[in-house]
Amino acid sequence: MLPYRDNLRSSRPPLVTWTIIGLCVLVFVLDWLGRHAIALQWAFVPHDLVSPRAWLERGPLVVFGSLVVSQFLHGGLLHLGSNMLFLYVFGDNVEDRMGHAKYAGFYLLCGTLAALAEAALTGFPDHPMLGASGAIAGVLGAYFVLFKGAWVRSIVLIVIFPIFVDIPAVVFIGLWIVFQFVYSLGFLGGHPEVAYFAHIGGFLAGMWLQRSFVAPQHRPPPRYRVLRMDVD
Repeated sequence: MLPYRDNLRSSRPPLVTWTIIGLCVLVFVLDWLGRHAIALQWAFVPHDLVSPRAWLERGPLVVFGSLVVSQFLHGGLLHLGSNMLFLYVFGDNVEDRMGHAKYAGFYLLCGTLAALAEAALTGFPDHPMLGASGAIAGVLGAYFVLFKGAWVRSIVLIVIFPIFVDIPAVVFIGLWIVFQFVYSLGFLGGHPEVAYFAHIGGFLAGMWLQRSFVAPQHRPPPRYRVLRMDVD
């Protein structure tokens, strides 16, 4: 089940969301052309935070900087595409409520807290982490709180045939976070390479932090244009 669009349109262009998507695509292409040299240098390695040797060899700039840079790195096209799709669907409205600058800070902070949650809850392993999932989970957490009346059109595959289903946003996102908890416990075939605790940590951070980042002038919420969910 993949989100296709929601039924809310923001009152201004989501410039930061578009910029993040563009940067992620650009970094992915450059990393691929450079035989993953960027990922090898800037992927976040949780063990480095507690390793004196890593602090000496990689330096504080890389150890801390990788918490941010790794949010723009992805391991493959499917990883990149799914993350950018979620950000495209849910990011614009959250950005509109927060304003461009606050949303940028919120996004990076959620991604950083998500990575730290994954590191702490998995015992600071020495395998690298990369991807925007934790930051986007923060966006989902904020959306879950701010837009309880929204609906999401989702693509569901029945064998090989796609159908479009309209689902309340709180149900779609609620199911998503429940499955992250289930997968993190090793049930229902969760993939061992996916940082589920980062998803959970980012989501909870987004729910908690959104109240500090919503622009005061956007309380009460602005009038959003509600779209009919007609079949394209």
